[in-house]
Amino acid sequence: MDRPSGKALVAVLAAVGASIGAAAAVVWHVAVADPQELGVTHARPSWFPVTLYLVAAGVAIGLVAASFLVDSGLRIVQDRERSRVHLFVLLIVVGAALGAGSALAWTHWPPQPTEAASDWSWEHPLSIEINSPPAADFGWTATDTYMAETYVTDAVYVQYLGDDLVTSTFTPTIGDPWLVFPIGGVAIAALAALTLSLRDFRLTVVSRSDQDAV
Repeated sequence: MDRPSGKALVAVLAAVGASIGAAAAVVWHVAVADPQELGVTHARPSWFPVTLYLVAAGVAIGLVAASFLVDSGLRIVQDRERSRVHLFVLLIVVGAALGAGSALAWTHWPPQPTEAASDWSWEHPLSIEINSPPAADFGWTATDTYMAETYVTDAVYVQYLGDDLVTSTFTPTIGDPWLVFPIGGVAIAALAALTLSLRDFRLTVVSRSDQDAV
């Protein structure tokens, strides 16, 4: 059995916080808050400095939590005889808390929808050639010169470009961030706990008078 280490606990929680922050940065870059509509685009944050902010926030929260836990006597020790449940519980709780923090940030700072620039005039439905919205403004990409059919309805213009001319892109939608982010945080933390437990790392409690604990 190795000596119980507080530094190991600090390193583990900082690594879990950084991992969850990096995962949140990926979600910020690829997902949207609401389903995309025609003529609406989403201003996605760039990879930098958003990734730096989220990873730094995860590390900071992990270090703060670790400082309190180390002061309370929690340590990590390599001992196969001890139960691995306590380490799983601790990391899952921390992962859920970090996921909830990501959900809170998402509700205040999601990718913002912006109206696409448009000068269309909808007051003259017979002016089809002028008023029909171009396919590119709807996010469609034509691969060849093609005369699209235009259908006039009471509400909007609908253009059919053919299945071979429409480029489909998959955009994940975060409908309930308070469910998605905590589950993601728990999954990442549980994976970290599983990795540590397979290497016989366990969570233990030492007394304040134990001078051997680092």
